[in-house]
Amino acid sequence: MFRFWKKENKVVIFDKYVLRNNNISLLILDERWNGIFNHAEKTEEIIKAEEELKSLMIIQSKLLEEQKTATSRKKELVSNILALTQETFENNNEEARLKMTECERGINLINERLPQIEQEIDELPQKLKQKNLELLGIAVEKVYFTLRSKQKRQEELDVLIQETREKLKAYIDEKGTLAQENTDSYSYFHDLLGSEELGRLDKLFFEDININLRLKGK
Repeated sequence: MFRFWKKENKVVIFDKYVLRNNNISLLILDERWNGIFNHAEKTEEIIKAEEELKSLMIIQSKLLEEQKTATSRKKELVSNILALTQETFENNNEEARLKMTECERGINLINERLPQIEQEIDELPQKLKQKNLELLGIAVEKVYFTLRSKQKRQEELDVLIQETREKLKAYIDEKGTLAQENTDSYSYFHDLLGSEELGRLDKLFFEDININLRLKGK
């Protein structure tokens, strides 16, 4: 089990079952992984953990290749020894004996190295799993803090939107009231003074602000 300590003494706990139950292998090979960061920036810590995971994968690949090559080379050397046996022991061929000795030396070196390779290969799955879980924990911390920050901003925007709606409604109501008051006053003066006089007053009072309050049809 892997524990990742977060700020505010919160803990994210993951174990191998999280990966298995959600069909997650190595995160950096999962197409869903990069999608997580479409709206969240990768931190240096995440990038470092990714690189460490990649390094372990490269080491694993090299070890498997080395194991394959060593096994193949050992078979080749054994075959060479069998082929040189008659020349060495029956024909007393010195050159064949030297080649056989060289082959035996190569086999001994391979026999020493192969167990080391196998041990390192056996240890790597656990190292990969541990690093994978560590990367997941770091990512969860980053993404969830980002989510929390965005959620707080959403709540702030909800308040601002509501306040703006209320202000807009007040502005619309005020505009409607002013328009109605102006219309009533203008209509009164139209009836009282007539359109010709109102035209002169319009130019005198409203020409500089480009306002015309004449009622339609009058």
